[in-house]
Amino acid sequence: MTKGMTSARQIIHQRRSLLACDGVTSIPAARFYRMLARAMPTPWDAIPWEPAIHFALFVHRVDGIEPGLYALARDAAKVANLKAAMHAHFAWEAPPGCPAELPLFLLERGDARLVATQVSCRQDIAGDGAFSLGMIAEYREKLVAHGPSFYRRLFREAGAIGQVLYLEAEAAGVRATGIGCFFDDPVHQVLGFRDLGFQSLYHFTVGGYVDDPRLTTLAPYERDRS
Repeated sequence: MTKGMTSARQIIHQRRSLLACDGVTSIPAARFYRMLARAMPTPWDAIPWEPAIHFALFVHRVDGIEPGLYALARDAAKVANLKAAMHAHFAWEAPPGCPAELPLFLLERGDARLVATQVSCRQDIAGDGAFSLGMIAEYREKLVAHGPSFYRRLFREAGAIGQVLYLEAEAAGVRATGIGCFFDDPVHQVLGFRDLGFQSLYHFTVGGYVDDPRLTTLAPYERDRS
């Protein structure tokens, strides 16, 4: 390990879910792109099927990137499908400095804090972070092709992605949490989905965290507490 680098062990041990975002912390664009790149599927993925989860991102505080609504296709071959399913007026522009291998697109410029909060059951953490996202699943086609049991696999994929984002947030000096309560129909309206081709499956947020003094951290085993 290079001097000055934080070990994976330390990051894994310190990983916590945030309970509130401070509403002011931003992250550099390079770190944002790194987080998203880490969430892309790789040849050595633990998920033994083609990626079926994509991102609708509400970007609030990323230095060098305009606030607004973005989409990340975790399978570049699915960009056309996503584009056809969403609002026709979306821009589909690559943000400045975005790595060529990252299929990230600006859909609509503007302050997305309010809409992010509203579609996540009006929870402030969705609008007060650096960015939040909805995990958008390829839905009807997957269930028709593989049967109802594939629904569980979609959540397994979403969970694996979430764990990667948790660790990347810790490594960036911020924190993250899943958002289990959200309004899927309003999410679909924001994006322009008209049928069950895609389904909002889970939400997530990343940002500067506010410590909760009610929480106490103890060593995991009794013998380590002395």
